[in-house]
Amino acid sequence: MRTEAHTVTVEVLTPVHVGTGESINALSYLREGNTLHVLDADRWLNWLEQQGKGDAYVRWVENSLSAGTQPASSGSRLTQFLTQKLGRTDVAQVAAQVRRYPVQMEECTEPDPSRGFRTHIRNARHRAYLPGSSIKGAIRTALLEDLLLEDDHLQNELLTPLQQVLGNTRTRQLRSDLRRCWQQMEQDLLRAGKRKANYDLLRFVMVSDSQPFSHDQVRVRRVRSEGTHRTTDTWLEMLTQGARTTFTLSFEPEAPLASLGLETGLGHYLRCDTLFEVLAKRAERRLERELKYAYPATPKQVIQELLEQNRNDAPLLCVGWGQGYLGTTVMGLVQDESAQDYSQLVLKMLPVLPRRGQGIEHGRFPKTRRTVRDRQSTSVAPLGWVQLRCQEG
Repeated sequence: MRTEAHTVTVEVLTPVHVGTGESINALSYLREGNTLHVLDADRWLNWLEQQGKGDAYVRWVENSLSAGTQPASSGSRLTQFLTQKLGRTDVAQVAAQVRRYPVQMEECTEPDPSRGFRTHIRNARHRAYLPGSSIKGAIRTALLEDLLLEDDHLQNELLTPLQQVLGNTRTRQLRSDLRRCWQQMEQDLLRAGKRKANYDLLRFVMVSDSQPFSHDQVRVRRVRSEGTHRTTDTWLEMLTQGARTTFTLSFEPEAPLASLGLETGLGHYLRCDTLFEVLAKRAERRLERELKYAYPATPKQVIQELLEQNRNDAPLLCVGWGQGYLGTTVMGLVQDESAQDYSQLVLKMLPVLPRRGQGIEHGRFPKTRRTVRDRQSTSVAPLGWVQLRCQEG
């Protein structure tokens, strides 16, 4: 089959974090000014041995542990060990020999020494990038929303099945029923009702990983939740506003949809202009919902500006961590259709919804949003928005 490839430029509009599950605390980096040098453990240990300080390092760790706490949780930092215990003042020179990569802090204090900061996904050369799976996942959600808005699909493929499974009060069974409901919706809309992935429409849409970003396009930022009285600071490695990269978006426009049982009309999604229009409509719906949330003035203004930047030929896409329940599901369509129906569905799903520890108000779920903060803890921007521009390949 003929493949049609496009080079897509990505511009970061608000800070983006795609996590790995890894956190770096104060025992795993050296601080020099506003730069955190993330250690390569083997290089660090080799350097200590070369300096004849391996035993001193072990004793320092053991002494910290003797108090019954992890060194970082008691306020100890590796930088203190280097400067105070070893008497070294050339932190930058040492860091250049033992680090994996440097990352700067922007508009935030140093991360909590024990919790540290969460790392952005990086390649083998320790360069941050956007994984194709994250971009394709966002595309998939946008396509599902577009298909649900056709005819009676929202009622038949989502609302009715949800109402049928939400009578169960047993948590384990409810979770299983809901998972099956979501899977069946995707199968009906994108796989002609079949389970196997080789029937999936998005089999004919390929998204590569992006080209890597330079180190100076990544910063450690502080994020906090809005809509809660609890302090919920999280430090993240984030792509900075204005950072740009590219990825390859490929289609197979002559895909044999009919032979797979898929509607031939779905073929129009296998075009860059059609897909971009779908993404733009999804972004518009999301941003309009977010404008209704009680954000502080600055992020609300940013959301308004994002809405004005969104275009069919240059759509906005929200990717990575911090999107929230409405960002990663199609339930926003239910909220748009009927706030009362949405509230009732949420009420029935309470036992299996995320973030139960903070409490759930079914009338406005989710009740919190995450925003990036500056040094004064002022909310400055929502997370995860990028803009795409397609070029012929």
